[in-house]
Amino acid sequence: MRSLLTFMLLAAAMMPALVLAGPFGYEMGQAISGERDGQADWGTSGLFYKESSKEFAGWEGVAAYYMPQTGVCMVKAFRLVDGDVYGYDHRMAVDSLVETLTKKYGAFRKIDGLSRGSIWNRPRDWLTGLRKGERHYAYFSQDDLEDNLDAIMVQAISIGLQIQYEFDNIDACEEAASEAALSDL
Repeated sequence: MRSLLTFMLLAAAMMPALVLAGPFGYEMGQAISGERDGQADWGTSGLFYKESSKEFAGWEGVAAYYMPQTGVCMVKAFRLVDGDVYGYDHRMAVDSLVETLTKKYGAFRKIDGLSRGSIWNRPRDWLTGLRKGERHYAYFSQDDLEDNLDAIMVQAISIGLQIQYEFDNIDACEEAASEAALSDL
């Protein structure tokens, strides 16, 4: 009897670890309860999002993007970086995170460039170019990812860095958002 009780207590203690196995504790298709915090108005528009009630060390905002029909299909988080005009701290933060992610997910491809015709082309203009949306510094991976992941992107943003995980159901999620938008017309 005592060994059965011990087994049940150990199994119950391990359950949160199993539930929180995905990025920031979210799994593909996970249902989101409660009222949504909003609706994305950029990128993958139309998806609902809910900010995480949990705190994650070093991360300011964590949100799950979903549709009621598909559950969670994307997770985004951002980290603040105090940087200089040269973008050194932004690049170091992104590079460091990608180095860590590479150990788990394999190689990432790098994007580092300035939009054609941008006037923000001097070294002191690095952060201004980023703020204006004309500088791009990011890494992404879509190759042989595990944990039901379709893609991972890490990018420098004006206030720091952002990581985005897309699950294998992202297309179904975006299709559901598109159909919902059409039904409103």
